[in-house]
Amino acid sequence: MYIVYECGKFLLSEKADHAVVELCAPLYLTKENPTENALDALDGGLVYGDGQNLVKLDIRQVSDTLFYIYRRWQNLADTCQQIQTIFRVKTCFVPQRYLIPCVNVNGNVFGNGGEPKGLERDGKKWIFGYDREAVPSCTMTENRDFACGLFASGESDVSLQSSCSIWKDGEGWYQEICHPVIESPVTYAYRDDYGPAYETFITLAPGEAFEAGMYLSVSKPRWENYGICGVLDAALEIFGDNRDLVVPENRAVWAHSITFAKSLISDYEGKKGFIIGFLPDGKGGFQYRGDRCFELAWCGQNILFSRMLVEDYIRFGHEDSLKEALEILDTRAAYCTAESGLLAAQLRDYGNLEAATADTCNMGYGAYEYLRVWDRLREIGIDKPAYLAAGQGLCDFFCEHFSPEYGFGKQWRLDGTCIDEGGTIGGFVIPALAKLYEISGEEKYLAMAEKAMAFYMERDLDKFCCTAGALDTCCVDKETSAPFIMSGVLLYRLTGKDIYREYAEKAAYYFTSWMFHFQPVYAPEDEINTYGVCVKGLTSVSAQHHHLDMYAGIVVPYLRELAEITGDKRWGIRADMMWRAVLQYIGDGKLVIHDVVRPVGSQNEALFHCRWNFHGGRRGALNDWLVAWPCAFRLSVLAAEKDW
Repeated sequence: MYIVYECGKFLLSEKADHAVVELCAPLYLTKENPTENALDALDGGLVYGDGQNLVKLDIRQVSDTLFYIYRRWQNLADTCQQIQTIFRVKTCFVPQRYLIPCVNVNGNVFGNGGEPKGLERDGKKWIFGYDREAVPSCTMTENRDFACGLFASGESDVSLQSSCSIWKDGEGWYQEICHPVIESPVTYAYRDDYGPAYETFITLAPGEAFEAGMYLSVSKPRWENYGICGVLDAALEIFGDNRDLVVPENRAVWAHSITFAKSLISDYEGKKGFIIGFLPDGKGGFQYRGDRCFELAWCGQNILFSRMLVEDYIRFGHEDSLKEALEILDTRAAYCTAESGLLAAQLRDYGNLEAATADTCNMGYGAYEYLRVWDRLREIGIDKPAYLAAGQGLCDFFCEHFSPEYGFGKQWRLDGTCIDEGGTIGGFVIPALAKLYEISGEEKYLAMAEKAMAFYMERDLDKFCCTAGALDTCCVDKETSAPFIMSGVLLYRLTGKDIYREYAEKAAYYFTSWMFHFQPVYAPEDEINTYGVCVKGLTSVSAQHHHLDMYAGIVVPYLRELAEITGDKRWGIRADMMWRAVLQYIGDGKLVIHDVVRPVGSQNEALFHCRWNFHGGRRGALNDWLVAWPCAFRLSVLAAEKDW
């Protein structure tokens, strides 16, 4: 597809009378009069005015489908003006879906939370600040044939600090970039809760002007519902990577992370496990979180941590690491495996397994790690059939309980009763099935992995939507796409079928639509600046939780392999961006945050990059929840590398 610009319209080059997107006249609101004022075209070209303002636009074609639009807005009045400006385009096609990355996935229909839903609230269009989106002020509308993406340029702070909106009027769909930052009609400020609208203004003295750039992408979606692919590829090139980040040496990262992992080892009724993390103790230090949570996977990552301690023994000969790992793994296999084959998510459930419940994220990823650690131990002559049995038992259960309506479901009683069928979360079972086929050669595991992969891709990911894997919410999220990147790569490795390479790429594009491609603007006193944090490469959590975290670590090895099997170097660039980002502010025994020395190897979970913080803090802050999983994922990336 090749698009040309002509007389206010973006046209298909091979059919010059077919407009895809139309440029609207510039608009503005004043602080005194919050009513839209449209400027008149002055010479039939790209110059607009109304006697008080003069706007000049310049449109430059960057590629077949991407345009850079430069705008200069000058105050012609003899008095100072405080204004908000709107750059607007209208689709000349009827979109079937829309996207505001990290904020609104086609209306956020899934889930019963209070996150922003639909295109409006109380009859007013949603406007979101640029720092909520993975690409600044990005909006996307699309159907099977066309995709229109609009996003802000990062060439200056003035250009970057903006807002975005999508709305429709009849068949017309409008995408907007507003300058400067506005959040309206309310601000999504806490989980399921809102604060007042937030707005700022551009102040122009007589004769003064401000300049801003933006990008418009008009293309055919690479796959149906995947119009964002072109925008993400363009953003990667436009905003660049984060290679300027200084990262610690791999051996130091490993040593510090193993130290933190061992610091999490605690006792629950005479049984060892990795506790979920640390919170401030109010006395200048940290203490274990009080609920004594020893989680199989998800936030606690007991089985993955154990595999990492085995790896520590293999690479560095630390016998205490092997001893601790085997004791913890033996305990989980012996006490937390139900007769059904399902696995307890929590160590505390060991005494009443049949009545306990567990989710498919914990069970699926836990089984995958059981099988991986069994395989790794076998390589060094240690046979642990109970670990193989734990992984195989879960896989056998789900081979018998796959549903054509809900796949593997979300929540199960360990007696084998499904109590929550919702979401894409069952995809976490697929890597375990693929690994078990690799180990055993039994076709039933491959057949079920392929069947489940096709089910979840066709029902959810092909519609560019993953849900219910971020277990502290029930919404559209990022985490649930991770197993499909993993499974796509694993199944391609096992079968060589091109469809799994495609599935992995689709899941990877979905995942990276949550990865920040730019650095928002923060005040010097904001903690992101105080501690020198680069958000580029970090990922937003979900439509319900608008904060950044280190979750991208889980997919780094798989994106690197995806780059190899596709020949697309961009996946390797993205993997490296994520890896550099997740290595920030790791405790080294000297790091002080919030006037407290962080434990060695620790890292807080959340970074509040926009005006959303359920702790009631300020934009640009870090929290003090030193949870287990970032350390576990970090170790798993290093363990995947044979040569550091």
